[in-house]
Amino acid sequence: MHLVPDHAPYHIRIVSLLGVAMLVLSQLNQRIKMKLKKVVTSIVVVLIVTSIGIVFLANRDLDRIYGGLTKEADTGSFKPYKGAIAITNVNVLSQDGERFIAGQTVSIQNGIIATVDSSLRNTDNFRIVDGQGKYLIPGLIDSHVHLFKSPNDLLLYVANGVTQVREMIGEEAHLDWRKEIQAGRIGPEMFIASPRIGSFEAIEGAFMSWSQGFINLTNAEQAERAVKELHQQGYDAVKIYSQINKETYYAVARTAKSLGMKVVGHVPWSLGMDDLYTNQHEVAHLEEIMNAMNREFGNYGYENTSEFLSYVQSRSDDIAKNLAKNDVAVTTVLWLVESFVRQKFELETVLKEVELEYENPGISEWTERVPQGGLGWLPEVNRYQIPSDWSDEKKADSRRYWETYAQASRLVLQSLIENGVKVLAGTDTNLPPTVAGFSLHDEFVSMKNAGMSNVQVLRSATSEPAEWLGSNSGRIAPGLNANLLLLDANPLIDIRNTKTINSVFQNNRMFDRALLDDMLAAVKEANDSSRKKDISHYHH
Repeated sequence: MHLVPDHAPYHIRIVSLLGVAMLVLSQLNQRIKMKLKKVVTSIVVVLIVTSIGIVFLANRDLDRIYGGLTKEADTGSFKPYKGAIAITNVNVLSQDGERFIAGQTVSIQNGIIATVDSSLRNTDNFRIVDGQGKYLIPGLIDSHVHLFKSPNDLLLYVANGVTQVREMIGEEAHLDWRKEIQAGRIGPEMFIASPRIGSFEAIEGAFMSWSQGFINLTNAEQAERAVKELHQQGYDAVKIYSQINKETYYAVARTAKSLGMKVVGHVPWSLGMDDLYTNQHEVAHLEEIMNAMNREFGNYGYENTSEFLSYVQSRSDDIAKNLAKNDVAVTTVLWLVESFVRQKFELETVLKEVELEYENPGISEWTERVPQGGLGWLPEVNRYQIPSDWSDEKKADSRRYWETYAQASRLVLQSLIENGVKVLAGTDTNLPPTVAGFSLHDEFVSMKNAGMSNVQVLRSATSEPAEWLGSNSGRIAPGLNANLLLLDANPLIDIRNTKTINSVFQNNRMFDRALLDDMLAAVKEANDSSRKKDISHYHH
């Protein structure tokens, strides 16, 4: 079809052709715009879908690396005995924890210790547990744990004689688990501190909240509002973290105390020890006190470790006296600190020593998509191991630094004991490589080696934390909760005998050795079904 007649005048033909060209260009422009619009729309859709996918995968990664995708152990077949119990002819730990009293009978009714005596006249309504040659102590308390998203750990605690824990990075799921345990689910009693409170700039704060559950507060008004909300949610304490600023710290402490909440956690970088004594109820690690002294010292290096240790020795007594005067407790977390240097230089050996098969594989395997610096345990993701290309000199310097780090923490502990500070045994589970339940027994050995007596070690995991928690337990006396641990060997002779568990009594139930073994087997089976990496070469 001809749009311009051949016989038209030349100039008209030119104008007509230009008009046709403009019409064609206009139509082409519209088509191009439509195509561009479709392309842009497609790109936007792809970007949105990709972003949603990335966020989904990132959230799924977060669930996995904190243990949330590991299969839950099947507990349906576990039938602990419920009812009145009499443990006869047993050696009972005295209320001061200094000796065992032989030939005692302890009766339990409705989960409460009814009598502690040399006999029980009428045993018709009691299940008799023969305590001949055995040792009865209060159930153990781990004062620094992290359950993250790993509910199988609840079984591990009970299976290891840990009848109460203090969760130090709480979340809503933990509040739910506590209610379920109170209603009959197998697990330890739980004291739950809030998520960590820090002070960050807006973008970093948003990332820390999303990736690690931080509560980002930067001023007093925010702090007062947040602490009141945490109290309403049911948290028992607020968790102070290193990066909190002074204004927020004081507001958090003031508001928490007005609500009857404990203030626990780190020694903030923005404050010194003098700021802490009348504001906190507890310091969550020995190393926090040591690190506060290190900041005072000017940050030691491998070249001045002797000078730093001398400073720690000269400064520790004054700090300990102030902690004791203000009734501020300190949690140990010593075994983990001692493991830092070993994880750097002999990680394979350490992983063979711990009960790795019971650790949630999501946590231990972590993800290689996250650079080193996370909480992974295995060699390819472990945050503590040193680079393979380091020189021998650099390795030696690192070893000296971290050995000093551990030694300084031991010096702090010795000073705390000498000055009467309330010391609580804690482990920082699930940080690499502390396995829930098992790690508390390792902690006892480190505490003993650092200079504590067996009596002091046991108190730090029974009567001392029970008193701090306001818990109706921690000793063996009528009227107290029957959170008890029956051992086959005497822990006052060898603290490692806390591992010789015969039976656990908790929450009005008795777990005998066979049932405890079944619980451990169920956790291992669940872990193995979720495991992505072979760890058979690490088994004991």
